[in-house]
Amino acid sequence: MIYHYLKIAFRNLIKYKTQSIVSIVGLAIGFTCFALSALWIRYEMTYDTFHEGAERIYLAGNKFELQGDGFSYYSSGLLADYMMKNCPEVEKACHLSKEGIKPIEYEKNIYHTWQLEVDSNFISVFNITVIDGDNRLQLGDKQIAITDKIAKQIFGKESPIGKSLLFPNRGNTEMMIVAVVKSWEGHSLYPFDILLPYKDEDPNWGRQQCNTLFRMYPNSDVKALEKRLTEYEIQQDSHKQLIKTPIALLSTLRSTHPREDVNVKLNHVRLFACIGALAIICGLCNYLTMLVTRIRMRKRELALRKVNGSSNTSLLLLLLSELILLLLISSGIGIMLMELILPIFISLSQISENTSFFYNEVLVYILSLIILTVGVATILIYYINKQALLENIRHKSNLHLSGWFYKGSILFQLFVSLSFIFCTLVMMKQLNFLLNSRELGLERHNVGVIVYASGCEKATLAQIVKQTPDIVEHMEEFYTPIPKFLYSTFRVSDWEGKSDEQQTFNMEDETINQNFADFFHIEVLEGSMLDDKDEKGAVVINEAAVKAFGWNAPIGKEINGEYRVKGVIKDIYYNAPIHPVSPAMFSLQKNNDRGHLIFKVKEGTWNKVSQNLQEEVHKVNPDAILDLINMEEAYNDYMKSEDTLSKLLSVVSLICIVIAVFGIFSLVTLSCEQRRKEIAIRKVNGASVKVILNLFFKEYLLLLIVASFIAFPLGYAIMKHWLEGYVKQTSINIWIYAGIFVAMLLIIFISIIWRVWRAARQNPAEVIQSESNNK
Repeated sequence: MIYHYLKIAFRNLIKYKTQSIVSIVGLAIGFTCFALSALWIRYEMTYDTFHEGAERIYLAGNKFELQGDGFSYYSSGLLADYMMKNCPEVEKACHLSKEGIKPIEYEKNIYHTWQLEVDSNFISVFNITVIDGDNRLQLGDKQIAITDKIAKQIFGKESPIGKSLLFPNRGNTEMMIVAVVKSWEGHSLYPFDILLPYKDEDPNWGRQQCNTLFRMYPNSDVKALEKRLTEYEIQQDSHKQLIKTPIALLSTLRSTHPREDVNVKLNHVRLFACIGALAIICGLCNYLTMLVTRIRMRKRELALRKVNGSSNTSLLLLLLSELILLLLISSGIGIMLMELILPIFISLSQISENTSFFYNEVLVYILSLIILTVGVATILIYYINKQALLENIRHKSNLHLSGWFYKGSILFQLFVSLSFIFCTLVMMKQLNFLLNSRELGLERHNVGVIVYASGCEKATLAQIVKQTPDIVEHMEEFYTPIPKFLYSTFRVSDWEGKSDEQQTFNMEDETINQNFADFFHIEVLEGSMLDDKDEKGAVVINEAAVKAFGWNAPIGKEINGEYRVKGVIKDIYYNAPIHPVSPAMFSLQKNNDRGHLIFKVKEGTWNKVSQNLQEEVHKVNPDAILDLINMEEAYNDYMKSEDTLSKLLSVVSLICIVIAVFGIFSLVTLSCEQRRKEIAIRKVNGASVKVILNLFFKEYLLLLIVASFIAFPLGYAIMKHWLEGYVKQTSINIWIYAGIFVAMLLIIFISIIWRVWRAARQNPAEVIQSESNNK
């Protein structure tokens, strides 16, 4: 019986191959997008959740307002001891330094391992299990601990205790293994194969070079600790200083304060998961609409099966077999699609697991989706089948496709398509605005920087740059502004027009001159640029500083009694445009021979120039190391999460549009088949092809208008909220709404005109005779 049902289902899929292909492709892509996104979200949400008492382990960072979201993972080497002495909520605190993946050597074999420098409290904060060796994990000089996994990989079944490993990145130093510890049981922000001793020979509150992690006592008040660390006084050399230390839960750190190496932010992954779910719903709506329509067309066949002894269950299985077969085919194609995109997905998600992990997870998600879909479809098909049988018994015919289910399905598909297109266009417009606009205050196109050169004198390097034909301009006295290498701030406590005596704020201390302004096309909004003729204390400030001071006419105003404003320049965005620009003061840059070599290249010659510079430097010294940065690429990295989301959204939007268009075409085809007699009678009564076309077109035009009235306001609200996350925002113009509406109208018209025109051109006498014979 099952074989018979599947054979009928397969024949129906072949009979309606266009509709079947569209549904299968849409569902396959939807399944893949949703399953991979769900896996990604679960993986991101479980970083460092495997630790015992993970809800009590925190990172104490550093308030760094001039970069990123203001939260730095780095802190002073003195912070852990301070917290242990002054914060009763803290049970244990430790320092560690993430070394990353480094090579080690044993018996001339090279192994690439995750290395972590830790102090003696590390074992207490994370409850590390020592399997062999020093149970206290008190690592002395040239002593290390390794995990059981790397011990098995290097030494097999031999005990590694007492053996030494060679560290090429530490001057070929040999370090002895004194302990074997159990590997992490899950994925962590601090992975390790080897633990090394943490050293800070000159701890200083002014140097932020380690990560400070701590464990709180059970039931401690986190808010009280945060308040205690909001501002506290420390002794630095001979003077006292106020320090701010923000804290963040370790298990949520990757999502709440993502580092620059995170490719796609968690909220963007969640959004893409929702997009995948909508693609699945679109595909299912399209297919179920056609399935329900065919059920109503087969009501006589179903009634005969019922008369011949078929039970309600067998009829339901017959109708569901086509859906189940479609879902299984879609799932198979989705898994094949996942195999193709898995390398790209692994690169984006940074999930370092074996292939079986992905397939096991994805199969669970796809199976869950199939079960949920079949459950919902069972209720719907049972109800429609029952209604169709009752209509057949009562000799009533209601084959017209203007019922609630048909209209609701088309309306939903149009709504999703319009919403996706609108959101995608606005997102792409915003990204294009941010990446290409000069509103960000600094010209970075075709600008390169030599940030590091080893084995080649700067004078020699400058000569090479001057002699490179595709370099049109260069300067040497400044450090690169993107990515920013040098930060300096000072406290502003006094300025003209100050209303609150207690008010103070930090201001960025920068340098500038006419050469820098000309090179980067920095716009002077008021006053003039600094020059050598200016008196001591002359400065220019940015727009953010003008706003912070509350000045309407800033020229000539004094700051801290020693600086006088000569000019105002446009705000310069050094970081991602989701972060506001800090108030900044610029003094005149004197001769400086310690800056980077910054240069401009001719359009389209960056790769050629960078290769040429490397070759010329190696001619001077074959062992020289040259580190080059393309400023535009460095800035674009700030937007890589949004850029990736935009590309993914474009693909899914296209799929949803195709599903909606083919759904309309398929339903128009079925509608024409069912309404052949009505069309024929209208033609007999004098209706022209134009009138008949207009009859169908009006129905879909009304649905498009209704979908637009729902999709555009909702899309505007969503994108307005998204745009508010950026300091600089593009405008949402009226042409976006009009363009999308006209484009969709044209697509719908093209998709129905041929089929309706063909039905309207049929001989009415032959149609009426054929319909009579069928009865």
